[in-house]
Amino acid sequence: MANAKRANRSPETSLPANGQPPAPSAASPATDRDLSPPAPASGGSPAPAGQSGSPRPHPPRTAPSVVGGRRWLPSLSGFESIHLPDALQNHNFRRYWTSQIVSLAGTWMQNTGSTLVVLSLTTSAVAIGTINVVSSLPMLLFSLFGGVVADRVPRRKILMTTQSLLGVISLIYAFLIFSGQIQFWHILVLAACSGTIASFELPASQAFVSELVRRDDLPQALALNSASFNATRTIGPAMAGVVIGILGTAAAFIINAFTLLAPISVLVSLKGRIKETPTVRRGSGLAQLKEGIGYIRRTDEVLGLILITTIFSFFVFPNLLVLMPLYVDDVLHGGDNWVAAMISILGIGSLVGAITLIRGSRLESAAGRRLRTSMAGLTIGLLWLALSPNPWVAVPGVLIAGFSFSTGNTQISTRVQQLAPDEMRGRVLSVNSLAFNGVMPFATMIVSLLAESIGQHIVMGACAVLLAIGSFLIWRRYAWKAFVSPPRVVATVN
Repeated sequence: MANAKRANRSPETSLPANGQPPAPSAASPATDRDLSPPAPASGGSPAPAGQSGSPRPHPPRTAPSVVGGRRWLPSLSGFESIHLPDALQNHNFRRYWTSQIVSLAGTWMQNTGSTLVVLSLTTSAVAIGTINVVSSLPMLLFSLFGGVVADRVPRRKILMTTQSLLGVISLIYAFLIFSGQIQFWHILVLAACSGTIASFELPASQAFVSELVRRDDLPQALALNSASFNATRTIGPAMAGVVIGILGTAAAFIINAFTLLAPISVLVSLKGRIKETPTVRRGSGLAQLKEGIGYIRRTDEVLGLILITTIFSFFVFPNLLVLMPLYVDDVLHGGDNWVAAMISILGIGSLVGAITLIRGSRLESAAGRRLRTSMAGLTIGLLWLALSPNPWVAVPGVLIAGFSFSTGNTQISTRVQQLAPDEMRGRVLSVNSLAFNGVMPFATMIVSLLAESIGQHIVMGACAVLLAIGSFLIWRRYAWKAFVSPPRVVATVN
């Protein structure tokens, strides 16, 4: 769009009175870089300056960066074609996306602080695992109903409410920590409350993006969200270390509560400025839930994408995210420094994958190739890790796995949103969220028990093989249909 506007303003690209572009000379073909006025015909003389129909001669000028015929500063002409992604040229989405970066940075700061609080109260692996289960259980119980609510209530209002409640929970955390009254059961209760709020916030936030951008810009918008998530995952903990070291652990929770004001204020200002999806009121909530599940069962392409999300959560998430520190320390013998380095490398790979999607092709065939590449990349990454003898050899595998995990999940979420009808998008996304977050705690438990019994490297290799087999079968049976272009209708003249 920006390039088109510049072309319309350029005098060299204007058309003559007849509306047809001049034909280029056979001896000197015109190119898009050749914008100089044509030379006069042989034997003729140029018209006087200012005469109608002749170009006005310009006196030669010396660029400020050229002194005595030498260029002292690099030319910036190559940057003229650089412009914001199409999704960020949308003013409403750009404001909302920027506010999400602020909020996510605060969220990662709070996650770092909460980890320190838990470790100060207990070092029991069972107790830490209990917190994870308690926070994930509401997602398993309420995610589907959260999708129903996202289709019945304006999503902007849902997000305003959930963001406000999350801010209140952060302030309660800060008060308990600052007063010295924090106990383990407090953490369990607050984790359950946060998980319940997230059950309604996640489907609404995913579906809300489609109300801010055009359908064609949706892949870019979701890729930008993924990029901001992975970028703040690297920056947030570093900021938390500085803040906690100076102001104490409670400060991380207070700052997170204030960062939530950024998206809330943007959501308030968007009232009347966006076209909100009409809410669905017909029938009961349970009937609408059955309607959403029935749509997924009848639609092979959506079902296939959700099944791939399920096997990603079962075979990849426990090995790549939950048990990675233990694998680096116990199997690769890397130590604490290597644990932190591997987590950063994983984040870098994920960030690169998200940035790649921003500039990727929007064709269905290209999206299908990206998903197939991500499935193959995850298999290669897990096998690479399982066969690595030391941390140095494992680094490429972590990069490949991080890149593929980010690319695959974002591509699935994008395509599910594009395929789901507007009035059913919240319910479809809630099922996809349940396929990931609901399976995750059980998969972590099973993979952890097997790793203790037969060895973590064996389990990781077996998960890689099962991931490859499952992905191939689901793709062949269902998922390929999600990336087939709709048939084109060609008009014929009798």
